Formats: sequence, C-alpha cells, structure tokens
Amino acid sequence: MEIEIDDKSLMMIFLLEECNFTCACCVREDEPMDPDYKLSFGQLQSCLSDCRSLESICWVHFSGGEPTLWTERDRDLVDLLLEIAKAGFTPGFTTNGSFFVDYSRCQQFFGKYVDGSIMPLRVYLSIDTFHHNFDVEKGRAQSLDNVIKCKQELPPAKADLLNIAVIAVISKDFKSLLPSEMIGHYESQGIAFSFIPLIPRGKAKSLSHLCPDLSSDNPEDLGAYQRFHHKESRKKRDETKNQHRADYIVLIGDDYYFADPWRKVAQLGHLPDTIIRAYSIVAEA
Repeated sequence: MEIEIDDKSLMMIFLLEECNFTCACCVREDEPMDPDYKLSFGQLQSCLSDCRSLESICWVHFSGGEPTLWTERDRDLVDLLLEIAKAGFTPGFTTNGSFFVDYSRCQQFFGKYVDGSIMPLRVYLSIDTFHHNFDVEKGRAQSLDNVIKCKQELPPAKADLLNIAVIAVISKDFKSLLPSEMIGHYESQGIAFSFIPLIPRGKAKSLSHLCPDLSSDNPEDLGAYQRFHHKESRKKRDETKNQHRADYIVLIGDDYYFADPWRKVAQLGHLPDTIIRAYSIVAEA
C-alpha cells in the first residue's frame, strides 16, 4: 500500500513510558508502550541510520513519558540530543518542565548541549492547569523562568541555538486557560505559545469537559478561544485523515508506527520502499 505523508520533516520517538506526573489529560494509556518501556541508545543510533534514507527528515523529536527521566549507564537525555545533532538532524523534546525547576540542573543541561553542538535545539515545555506546574497567583512557571535565565546568560550565538516554546492544553472549562498576563510576560521574553484543544484520548475519555467547539466561522462565537481557532489547518487535517495518509512516522522500541489510529508499518532497520519513497525529496519534485 502506498502511504502519503503529510509532514515529511519529523521523526517522532517515544523515549520511555515513565513519567513523574499523573495528569488528567494523559494519553499514554492509548499508546503502544509497555509499562517499563525505554528506548536504548543503540535503538536511537539505528533510527538515525534509517533517517538518512528518508531524505526529507530534518527533525527528530522525543516524547514519552517524560524524556528528562531517561538514563542509560553514564548517558542522559543531553547525550541523545547531541547524538541526533551529530547525525545532522535538529533535535527536540517535549517535557513537563520538572527537571528544570532546579536552576543548577537547568544550567548544566543546556550548557552541555550548546558546548557540544552547533545545531538548534527545540524545547517544548508543557505548562498548563492540568499539570499544575505553574504558580497561578504569580502567573509564572519556575521551570520556564530558569530556562529563560540560562538562555540569557549564554553568548548570543549559543543562546540562539535554544528555541523554547510552551504547549498548553485547553478544554471547555475556561479555568484551563493560562492567565493572559502570564502569556504576555513570556511572549515578551521571546517564548512562543501553542494551544492544543484537549482530545478524547487516554485518561481524557473520562473527563466531562473535553475540547472546545472551534467549528464556528464567526470569531465572535469563539469568545476566549479565538486565538486557538486555526480553521484552515484543522480543515486540511480533517480532509486528509484516512488510512492512506499519516502526519509523521513514530518509533517505539523496534517498531515504526503511524498514529491515530496506531498502525505498525515497519521494523527498525527495515523501512519499506513505500515509506522511503513517500519521504523522498525526489518524489516530491
């Protein structure tokens, strides 16, 4: 079967199942990971070898679980990120930010990366009311404050390598929205915000309030959700979502998947020609 890939820039890697948070919106229970699952350093190296055959891959991103919890012997997450950068790809990861609440650890983490690479690093901190990882009264997140401070202390050329963004989950409950003053403060510091409507997956299937209705064409009907309304991108996703298309490829252990719904499509080190052609820049021409 021929597979068309919508976003040909991304290789998503589920790094481990373990997490130190128990969030109401967690989707891990719907993902094909065993409770003790953890990717090995060797599996990452094999994946990067596969990525070289997927000509348009430029970004390798870690999700989980909580990626900052990963260790193997004397290696930690930074070593994996540096391995991706050494292979010529842009590394990235999504984190709940708990690791960066300690400033010294935050400084050591980013210092180690910028001292060992000239590739940009994409960091997505998931900060929202479901995580309870920011101070509601102060409208600040210690993890994000520390990341910003670390970046400001670096020489400009190295600071520019750190691309920091916040991902926030929203629901029909207006209390799920981050304080507007908080958003404005961090945006003034160069932090980008992405707002993702809560979807009925994982633990969220049992919540009474899920994603808001963003189907209206009239901005006045959207109220506080106006800035989360991306009609064109959502329309494209809805039109192309079928069994012959996928947003990106996902690695879990020794298996590659297309997600939503989960479909195993290849094994590590054995990508079929159909996927290689789908990711080929030559095939796009």
